[in-house]
Amino acid sequence: MSKSSKLIELRARIQQHLSAPPAQHRAYLETGVPSLDKLLAGGLWKGGIVELTCEAKTSGASFLMRTILRHAAKEGRWSALIDGSDSFDPQSAGAQMLKNLLWIRCKKAGDAIRSVDLLLRDGNLPLLFLDLRGNPATELAAISSSNWYRLQRAIEPTSVALVALTPRPLIMCADVRLLLEGHFKLASLDDEQEVLLPQLSLSISRKRSATRWTEQMEAAV
Repeated sequence: MSKSSKLIELRARIQQHLSAPPAQHRAYLETGVPSLDKLLAGGLWKGGIVELTCEAKTSGASFLMRTILRHAAKEGRWSALIDGSDSFDPQSAGAQMLKNLLWIRCKKAGDAIRSVDLLLRDGNLPLLFLDLRGNPATELAAISSSNWYRLQRAIEPTSVALVALTPRPLIMCADVRLLLEGHFKLASLDDEQEVLLPQLSLSISRKRSATRWTEQMEAAV
């Protein structure tokens, strides 16, 4: 067997064992939040990073994250929450969501970034949340732009959607940056989801060109 034939066979075998789900015709992952899906023209971008910036602690970011994770669980999808400061309250999640959730508890932002990198290279979980809202500003400032670009390169060939919750804009290479504004009171936690969702104020502050997504969809046909 020639060297070229062996190389072709090796590439074919590697392709068969890749764990990352291939790019699909449907380039979006619905969140179960109609206003958010409409804003994003379909949902979270597969193979892309969405940065959800929420400066105020009462903005409702945790509520929005739980809503999306619950919807994913109802759809039978597994998700992961990379908790940068070990601040997630599992009692607020519900049994169904926890059953389909991989919760990675980190103490520092650097550990959270490394965990995301590993999950993206595995590629078996369709939805990842990275929560950095509770990490000190010094830790966030220590995350270099090369770290974010490495995650972007790792996620692009997959059908994984990554949502990063940040207290201020951090990810220059994010495909979409959303600004979340809202002021939830403690008493609001007892309200129904249908009551709380309209109180969220979401807007797009940055969005990359969708050209590569069109090319990706055409290539998958």
